[in-house]
Amino acid sequence: MNVFRGPTSVADFFDPDKNPPLPLIEIPDRLNPFRQDGVRIYAKMLTHLPAQNVKSLPALRMLRGIPEARHNTIVEASSGSTVLSLGIIARVLWGHNDVNAYVTNKKHPESLSLLRFFGISPHLYSGLAQQEPTDETGIMCRLRRLAAKRRDVTYPGQYDNENNWRAHEQWTGPQILQQLPEINIFCTTVGTGGCITGTSAYLKSKKPSVRTLGVFNVFGDPTPGPRHFEGFNSCGFPWAQTVDDFVEVASVDSYRASMHLSREGLIAGPSSGQALCGLLDYIGRLKKTGELGKLANNTTGEVSCVFTCSDLPYQYLAGYFQKLEEAEFPPIQNKLRHDERWILDPLKAAEMLQDRVRPVTSEKAINISLTTLDSVVDADPLNPRRVSRFLSTLRSCLGHSASHKSNPRCCHLHPEPDLYAPAVLDLRAKTAFEKHHVPGSIHLPLDGLTPELAGGDLFGDPEAVFSIWNSIQSRFSEAGVLKLLDGIKISQRAVILVCYDGDASRLGTSTLRHQGIEAFSVKGGFRALSEVVRR
Repeated sequence: MNVFRGPTSVADFFDPDKNPPLPLIEIPDRLNPFRQDGVRIYAKMLTHLPAQNVKSLPALRMLRGIPEARHNTIVEASSGSTVLSLGIIARVLWGHNDVNAYVTNKKHPESLSLLRFFGISPHLYSGLAQQEPTDETGIMCRLRRLAAKRRDVTYPGQYDNENNWRAHEQWTGPQILQQLPEINIFCTTVGTGGCITGTSAYLKSKKPSVRTLGVFNVFGDPTPGPRHFEGFNSCGFPWAQTVDDFVEVASVDSYRASMHLSREGLIAGPSSGQALCGLLDYIGRLKKTGELGKLANNTTGEVSCVFTCSDLPYQYLAGYFQKLEEAEFPPIQNKLRHDERWILDPLKAAEMLQDRVRPVTSEKAINISLTTLDSVVDADPLNPRRVSRFLSTLRSCLGHSASHKSNPRCCHLHPEPDLYAPAVLDLRAKTAFEKHHVPGSIHLPLDGLTPELAGGDLFGDPEAVFSIWNSIQSRFSEAGVLKLLDGIKISQRAVILVCYDGDASRLGTSTLRHQGIEAFSVKGGFRALSEVVRR
């Protein structure tokens, strides 16, 4: 049942001989343009290894071949899968915590963070990012000399350690042939050369007709993991006897194919996409020259191909958005930023709004009777405490008694609001606005916004959110809203948006903030504001 128990449980989990074969999955016809030509393409999911990358097989066999490494400092020239696997497996086998990665100083900081996350110490070096294993001044030769001088240092040396390619001869090749005896073409990207050498060596030893294709980077256009051919040609592994042909693939095509694989459920990184691209290119060439049919199985008439998925996309996500066009990704809806600090507590909002109108004595003022003012207090629950203060002040100034309702007199109110008080945009429907609203509000009703929709269900209905969002974008277009608010000197004032329950006004607030306007919404909307004023 694939259960691992006891003190060696995790070590057993990392042992390929104690696990079922890694999945071999035929890709969907959508990704196989040659399906009608009788070509079947399978992905060998090496990402399903415990360390989730192809290098964990060589790392396991290399460490098993150096038992003294359990007591030494382990050093390796690697910034990715190899040293990650060494660090994880050394700890799994021996509880070892001293693994050091020698990494180009051109590596992205996120890659260094990943190494540190797994307890691996990064050491940066300058010069070429991809160096030749035989370069006497290069990092690999320097580490080799360091390990030769110091007995407490172990350098596995993935580029010249035979256990690298032997691991694939021991595990990857046998699994593939057992799973797909009819295999005709094996394809993989080429980094250190271990996977292509070991897997192909086994396949050809059992079935010489199998063709092996190596996929390389275009020179100067690297995809993470693989190398360009000039940087691989000096590899000390016996690859020349096992590899039949080579192709180069541009990094943009590698990233795109990886994304398509992942979207189809075969989650794989850039080098996996590169392997698929190389294989499709090779099949296309064979079809043009008429060689494709010669590879077909005599019984089925089909050509069966396997390519390796050796990495995952997650640590390379930034690269996808750098390499590919924006149109290849779904757009982000409602992407305006939102900040909780833009939501006002109802009490705070009421305090900000209470001094919007101030009493003055002026020939230009309009006449309002105290009786009318009292009726406003009774009718409109949003007349803040200033109205009561108003009444008290007016009565005092006019010598008015508590029985003012029976003997109405007139006072003067200046209707001009404070230029520095917040402007109020009310987004509710006309009927709701006419019934009650904050004095001096600007009415800007949103199409489709109703009390029923705003009853807590706005964000629970994607179609409703989309509709209201479109209405907000239409109403609050940069030119439109600035023109609307120009008369109240909006550049000097904050704006408070009011809706039924605060949800729609939050969307409007983000839109105005994006335009550089200091906008706020009220938590709970007009309903909550009304309750505060009533209290």
